[in-house]
Amino acid sequence: MPVTGNKSFSPLSLSIRMRADGFSFFVCDVQSNTLIRGAHFEASEGMSLADKLRQELGNPEYFNRQIDQVYVLVCTPSTHVPLDVFSRDEARDLLAFTFPETNLMTSRVAYTILPELESVELFALDREVEDAVLQYYPTARIFASRSMLLERLLRFDGDRDVDENSFYCCLTDEGVELAQFADGRLRYANSFDTHEPANIQYYALNAWQMLGLDAEHDHLVIIAESTRQHLSALQQGFSLYVRHVEHFEPSELFPNVALARERQMPLDLKALLLNRL
Repeated sequence: MPVTGNKSFSPLSLSIRMRADGFSFFVCDVQSNTLIRGAHFEASEGMSLADKLRQELGNPEYFNRQIDQVYVLVCTPSTHVPLDVFSRDEARDLLAFTFPETNLMTSRVAYTILPELESVELFALDREVEDAVLQYYPTARIFASRSMLLERLLRFDGDRDVDENSFYCCLTDEGVELAQFADGRLRYANSFDTHEPANIQYYALNAWQMLGLDAEHDHLVIIAESTRQHLSALQQGFSLYVRHVEHFEPSELFPNVALARERQMPLDLKALLLNRL
């Protein structure tokens, strides 16, 4: 909803992070890239997620004239397709084949084009949820969760002053995101819903071996808060197999930006805002 007629207004952005069991609202100051408020809402018994969303969007804190940018981050299973072979006509069939449990009667197959990654991310978007958002904010922009983080990792990888390959292991609220880039392009990406060090180590090292990375020279990079549980055990476990294991705080993906230090904001949402604002 555009701001008009009062130059004293500071434009705000509203980010809605949709999960299967609820959603979160984050209001940020566009000019200073700082968090104004955040709130989390769980699905209510006897009320659909879409109806709960409509109820909370009716709150003046989240529907007002100062909010002129609205983003929706959808945390549903997704898959990547190379940009040069992507066809919108085939998107529905491809998602249905990849995730047969997806109910395409109630969902729309959406996609996020990622020019920097030269890929397209396909995901399912609940139609009622989409209608609830567009009822209040018709110009809201909708993105897949994983794509935002991958875009930021690609830039981070390009800025690293190392000649060897880097393999990324990002610990998130949902589990772990794995990625590897080569020559400025996405080579591998996958995610797993686990927080157990042994499971993360298994998935990451399996991908490492599949990609033919060198245990003596290439780098395994962990992106995680230093306070995260099991981080030390994960680092020690990787060190048994890979010589160069590095750790970075998530805020180091976004140097010198205040919003990056907001611990209550998920990493993918920070990537969305700092990629797009």
